[in-house]
Amino acid sequence: MLNTLSRSPLSRGLIALAAVFTSGTLFIGSATNAFAQGEGYRIEAAGISGGSQIIRDTIWSCDGTACTARKITSRPAVVCATAARKFGKIDAFVANGAAFSAEELAACNAKVK
Repeated sequence: MLNTLSRSPLSRGLIALAAVFTSGTLFIGSATNAFAQGEGYRIEAAGISGGSQIIRDTIWSCDGTACTARKITSRPAVVCATAARKFGKIDAFVANGAAFSAEELAACNAKVK
C-alpha cells in the first residue's frame, strides 16, 4: 500500500502544478465556449478603427469595422447607446447571441452626437 504522506516534495510539486495547469485550461476553455455561445456583444460601425477601445466599463476588441466585448451587467440598450456615442452610427449590434431589431438600432443610434 502506498503511503501518500511519504511522497517526495518534487512529486507533490508536480502534482500541484498539474492541478493548476488543468484548472487554468478548463477555465480558459469555458470562457471561450461561453463567448462562442453568444455571451457578449458585437457591434459593426463605419467609425471603428482597429485595436482595443475602452468605453465606460467595457473593453472592446476591434478589427476592421467590427468590435466584440465580453458580457457586462449593463443592459444591452445602454451598451449599444454608449458604443454609438463613441463610434457613431451603429450598423449592427448583437447582445448575447441576439441581433438588435431595426427599431432597437434606431433607438441606439438616437444617442449619436
